[in-house]
Amino acid sequence: MSKQLPQSAFFLSPPVSENSGVDFLGLRQANLDMMADLIPGTNNVTPFIRPFSILSWIFWKFHELCASQSKLAPTNIEARAFRERIEILFTWGAQVENAPNIPGKSAEPPASTNGQVELTFEAWERVQNSTSLIAALWYGPASKTISGLGFLAPHRPELFRTTGKGILLATKLDEVLRQKPDLYQRLLNTLEPVKASENDATALWQLWGVNTASEEEQTAFRLALFDENAVGNYAEALGKRSSTIALARLQLSGSARPLTPDEVRQKMYYSEWDDVLYSIPEGLITARKKWITLQVRQLQRLAFETLLSWCEYKVLNGVHDTVKMTTDAETAFNDAEFGLPSGSHLGTLLETLDERAETIEQFAEVGRMDGWFCPFTIIKIIQEQFATMNDKAAASCLYAALLCASFAGCACDDDKLLVNVGGHHRLSTLHLRKRLIALGNVTLRQAIQFILEALVISQHMATAVNRFDGQNQRLRLSIEETGLEALVNKPWVPTVTEDRLPTILRLASNCGLIKNPSRDMFTT
Repeated sequence: MSKQLPQSAFFLSPPVSENSGVDFLGLRQANLDMMADLIPGTNNVTPFIRPFSILSWIFWKFHELCASQSKLAPTNIEARAFRERIEILFTWGAQVENAPNIPGKSAEPPASTNGQVELTFEAWERVQNSTSLIAALWYGPASKTISGLGFLAPHRPELFRTTGKGILLATKLDEVLRQKPDLYQRLLNTLEPVKASENDATALWQLWGVNTASEEEQTAFRLALFDENAVGNYAEALGKRSSTIALARLQLSGSARPLTPDEVRQKMYYSEWDDVLYSIPEGLITARKKWITLQVRQLQRLAFETLLSWCEYKVLNGVHDTVKMTTDAETAFNDAEFGLPSGSHLGTLLETLDERAETIEQFAEVGRMDGWFCPFTIIKIIQEQFATMNDKAAASCLYAALLCASFAGCACDDDKLLVNVGGHHRLSTLHLRKRLIALGNVTLRQAIQFILEALVISQHMATAVNRFDGQNQRLRLSIEETGLEALVNKPWVPTVTEDRLPTILRLASNCGLIKNPSRDMFTT
């Protein structure tokens, strides 16, 4: 990539549209890294086994067809044409049956000839990098040997070879597809371009729909997803994933009723069976600590992003300096009942929080009885207060920042890596604590102004500059002669980063590790 460098100072063009994005403080990647460390090989949109089988079958079948025709060096164009045909047939069936979580099913069929349509992404106006099963957003990374569950090995760009358990997935799906020999021979068992009808797609969906994975496919997938013997091995992806799944299964095993993912998430945090605490096996202690740390980091990110949005709200309503923002936030903080000594300096506030817990496990235990130590409770409070966009939301976010900094103080030497994910640039929880401790015993007002100026506004501007690509600027606030000015028409609405738990629970239920008696309810 080459760009013409400016020869002199210049003004940016006025923004022509609302800035969009999800990471205006640069904090998101740290959360994603923590999730990937807990549940590697998956993402938030891979809840079904069958798409993994489809992708495994595509490349297995493509190479089988090439071998049968003595094609020793198949081209990427040939591989793409075959993959697009199979994907369109699959997603067309998903469209007809209105199956959820399948990419590309919103694309409308092209004009037909006698009911038959072309089976190419171009004809369907689909985009490779966003609506393909193998796109980075969907099942691609989770299918691969390097980043995922190990079903596909890179051969060359756009061309993969099915490997490991992926071969078993592919061959077992092939047995299923051969149950309709006419469809198989006409649509699947050829490298030549073919056309198909909606009836063809519907008939194939009865065979390869997402809820029809065979017992053999489930077994193959289960072996790739989880290994009981790998639980407690945090040096490898399979061990990390197996440990987190084992922690979730342990949680479900002691519950008297099926649980939702939200309930599993919180009860794993507390190690709680129906209001009774249980002991964590030695091999799962690290997984539990990582889980607790992730939930605190989720609170930290939401708190700081909500503070940025609150700053936008204040600027849009005529407050152009951080002094007034600080005063308003301080007043709201002092009016709130956080259980902290009123009128105290920053050092006293942190010491008060630090005295409540000395270890990560103690921190979670305190939160069972005190909502102001519970990340889930505080997240809910912040979201409710943000909905009315008042200064109470800023106060709760500032308290959350202090609580997260106190949490970092609970980490022993062995736990330091857990709270330092993100480092300096992404404001790790440990770095947050260091920055606040370095302020010394400043007043609450000084601490609030520092957080707003250095950790929110300056952090946002640094992130926007680092992500500027020469075309799209991501600034939401600017500093002008009159003070802060908004570059947006309305405050941004932050959300909590999805943590992959619903996906891994559904995959675990799909392959028989746990049970799914009703939608979004899980048990053992």
